[in-house]
Amino acid sequence: MANRKVKFKPEVFRTQLESVRALRQELAIKERELADQKWVFEQFLQSPTWRFTYPLRWAANQFRNIFAPRSSSESTEEIPPELIGEEFAEPDSNSGLTMKSSYDHQFRIWFESFLVSGARLELPQSKTPKVSILLILFNRSELTFACLRSIVECRSEDVEVIIVDNASTDDTPKLLERVCGARIIRNPTNQHFLLAANQAAREAKGEHILLLNNDAQLLPNTVRSALHTLTSAPDIGAVGGKIVLMDGSLQEAGSIIWNNGSCFGYGRGDDPLAPEYMFRRDVDYCSGAFLMTPRGVWEQLGGFDEAFKPAYYEEADYCMRLWERGLRVVYEPDAIVIHYEFGSSNNTSNVATLQLDHQRIFLERHHESLKKLTSSNAGDALKARSRNMSDRILFLDDRVPHTWLGSGFPRARKMILSLLKLGFFISVYPLSETSESWDVVYADLPREIEVLTSHGSLMLEMFLRGRRNYYNCIVVSRPHNMKILQSLKLAHPDWFTNVRIVYDAEALFTRRDAQFQKLAGTPWTVREVQEELNKEIGLASEAHCVISVSAKESAEFAQNGIRNVHVIGHAIDAAPQPVEFEHRSGLLFVGAIHSEASPNGDSMIWFLTEVFPRIQKKLGTTIRLTMAGINESKRIRSLAGPSVHITGNVPDLVDLYANARVFIAPTRYAAGIPHKIHEAAAYGLPVVATSMLANQLEWTDRELGIADDAESFASRCCELYTDPEKWLSRRNAALERVKTDCSPETFESSMRNVFRDKGLK
Repeated sequence: MANRKVKFKPEVFRTQLESVRALRQELAIKERELADQKWVFEQFLQSPTWRFTYPLRWAANQFRNIFAPRSSSESTEEIPPELIGEEFAEPDSNSGLTMKSSYDHQFRIWFESFLVSGARLELPQSKTPKVSILLILFNRSELTFACLRSIVECRSEDVEVIIVDNASTDDTPKLLERVCGARIIRNPTNQHFLLAANQAAREAKGEHILLLNNDAQLLPNTVRSALHTLTSAPDIGAVGGKIVLMDGSLQEAGSIIWNNGSCFGYGRGDDPLAPEYMFRRDVDYCSGAFLMTPRGVWEQLGGFDEAFKPAYYEEADYCMRLWERGLRVVYEPDAIVIHYEFGSSNNTSNVATLQLDHQRIFLERHHESLKKLTSSNAGDALKARSRNMSDRILFLDDRVPHTWLGSGFPRARKMILSLLKLGFFISVYPLSETSESWDVVYADLPREIEVLTSHGSLMLEMFLRGRRNYYNCIVVSRPHNMKILQSLKLAHPDWFTNVRIVYDAEALFTRRDAQFQKLAGTPWTVREVQEELNKEIGLASEAHCVISVSAKESAEFAQNGIRNVHVIGHAIDAAPQPVEFEHRSGLLFVGAIHSEASPNGDSMIWFLTEVFPRIQKKLGTTIRLTMAGINESKRIRSLAGPSVHITGNVPDLVDLYANARVFIAPTRYAAGIPHKIHEAAAYGLPVVATSMLANQLEWTDRELGIADDAESFASRCCELYTDPEKWLSRRNAALERVKTDCSPETFESSMRNVFRDKGLK
């Protein structure tokens, strides 16, 4: 868009600078309001993304007002572009382009170019469609063209497209002449949306039907994601998607029906990628701009109720009838459409009138069902956003619990999965501010879990303020995180009324720290160890319940006056790989090395400098060591010679476990119990470990090769590597211990005992 040249007038610019100074002062006031006034928090806390960016958006609006377009008579001199900046460049006032009219113009250019080119639109067409896409048209040919272009990309899906044209008077007939692969119904008069949708559905052959507005555009994989969710359970009656407006803001991520029959699009105006909208959940209803449902269910319900013709409230009514039949309506975050909104209507006042009239009908039809829903109050949107969130748990830990992180995160992930299986809704809140893309965030977690990334420990107080009375239980892992929660509980005790706090100790880190100090040559005295241990265990006094990773550590809590302690270790299925001894080769280490001073970093530096050369001397330099897992140590990479292969993070470790002959765990200081040994043993790979790890596991030389000094460790590795009888004996003994110690059934039973049977809701 061309920029109009604006004449610069010094006194005008000085006035603008004074306005900017005043703006800064007002901005400071606004920031203080956010920090000090509860009503501001209550208004904005329902949307963290919206809240946190409020001062910036407020400032931007003020700047826009300062540099708002003026008539040409106000200024006679040109303002230098470098003083204005690109974001404040004025549009040509003669163009009269609003945001929507700008999109209209763009879509019209695309459509006209398509007509001039003589090209045709080849839509996907299947003889046995899984999905019938239903499009209802009345004018707006340029929007329909954009919609059809997005459907063209669905060629990998078994779909059919059914189009009903409600006697369009624009260029829609020209467009439809260029469309191939669709079944087109041309009505002589405008039947409007509802009747035409029912008409199109009667022509559908697909197992499922997809109602799609002609002013919406599908993003890639949207149809597939919705279909996968719809067919994932027999009690799902409809799936809706994330509706994003043309300006990039959210229209809705599922919708709420209040008990007075009014409706509320959850998240409207917010960032579509905010954590609150990235997880799958049951909702009251989803917009008919994108709504997929089984054709058989549609036919049983008789489609849209004609009482709501010509349109509005028909999809809310349909979804409510699904719920009344015991069928769920699900919001799928990966089904995304870009929506023009009101593309078929030029009269918004008429829309409002229709909505009010149809709300009254809706209220009459579903009076009894509506009684069970939440009252109309924006402050209740958080609780009303899902139908099935009665038991809610907040899970606090350092990071999103990826298995490849090690350091207790695989166990944390198992706990979260178990809580989900027990019927709890889980919000995972990583207290570190590590940035991860959403595909990485959900690589190890189901989409039904809310993962609150990018907030970090500094935002926890604000977050808890906004979610007062929302969570029934808070699980906090690791002592430094318990300290953070403890301080917040002391500052705001009323926030934690009727909230159970479960402290997952994960490990007693004082023991590990004492071992590190001893290795570093600065050992703690017995008294210093006990003082630090007392501090760490004392954190548990703020919890209603403590989870310990082993019986030994549980006993230490009990000895220090903590009574309500439960032991929950690891959950691993035994899956021994069938490759025999003689077909295996090499040593294997699996573990994340976040720093050289970490337990894994220290252990591998020691192994590479002191142990591996001895093994090579005994077995030859051809023996190979594979190190799998993230490795952030430059020193380890420099120590790795030609016989050491550093793989980095490996998504699937099965082949490595199946082909290696011996697993090494040369850890010299650590806490808790070693997940890496349990995992290696579960895959049927014998392990050589230090006595410290053996003691943590309470395993003996029956299950492990055990050694502490470099020469002995090398000897144990060589014995297992060259003796098939010892190899098989240790493999079988360790497998039996894993089946006992890491039984998934025992793990699930322990979790149920703590979180369900003990009433921790």
